[in-house]
Amino acid sequence: MMLRFFAVIGASLALLLAGHALAFDVPPNDGFITDMAGVLSSEEEAALESDLSQYRDATSNEIAVLIVNTLNGEPIADASVDVGRKWGIGSAENDNGILLFIAYSDRELFLATGYGLEGAVPDIVAKGIIDEEIVPHFRDGDYAQGIQAGVEALKKHIAGEYTSDRYMHSESGGIGTWIFIVIIVLFQFLVALLARTKSWWLGGVIGVVAGVIIVLFVGWWLAIPLLALFGLILDFVVSRFPALAKSGRRGRWTSGGWRGGSGGGGFGGGSFGGGGAGGRW
Repeated sequence: MMLRFFAVIGASLALLLAGHALAFDVPPNDGFITDMAGVLSSEEEAALESDLSQYRDATSNEIAVLIVNTLNGEPIADASVDVGRKWGIGSAENDNGILLFIAYSDRELFLATGYGLEGAVPDIVAKGIIDEEIVPHFRDGDYAQGIQAGVEALKKHIAGEYTSDRYMHSESGGIGTWIFIVIIVLFQFLVALLARTKSWWLGGVIGVVAGVIIVLFVGWWLAIPLLALFGLILDFVVSRFPALAKSGRRGRWTSGGWRGGSGGGGFGGGSFGGGGAGGRW
């Protein structure tokens, strides 16, 4: 069991390193809806654009949609954060932006949340919206309806009309799935933390603490030396890749996205830090 755990963590680290080695060329936005794959009809795009523009005018929250054909192997989570930051979705004061990123040919999507909306739309809710509101329509080939259903669910969660309990019994995600998601999220933040430190011993200390917790719950004493060693090695590796710190940073990032007037698709300078969830159809 523990060997499988370390294998998962090792694979996650490899993917994280590989993701930072790849470059995603963030496209300019066409407004709230940027369809670079030609998935939506002009009427569908206009209707969604109008709806999201009116929603921003009424609430100041900004929800944007980007559709590309393929990411050519680029991790969609990393690409989503890059787009959210560079477009500056959400206001600079409230970071109240959300991006729905769709890779059409890859049949993959990601819902990224700005700092200010991570409380209203936590990762478990983002995952539920994808699996239960959006993906069923995408599987039927109705992309406009899937996007609209996702947008409406986001609005209701932000307004407090829906709660996270709505998705706690999703068929596609049992308790094991959510535990795995939590482990991966915590691991990413650990990597970001260690990448910003100069010392190598912090990873070992964190490993010892994690080992003690495991001992208290399951009595497996070997967890302490194994996790201590793993923490030291992890700290050594990520200290050589300081760019990893960007993936878990919770501070402000100054956006390079363009600004515009109300309803025109120009965004207000919001910041993103990695919150959200992905899925496939």
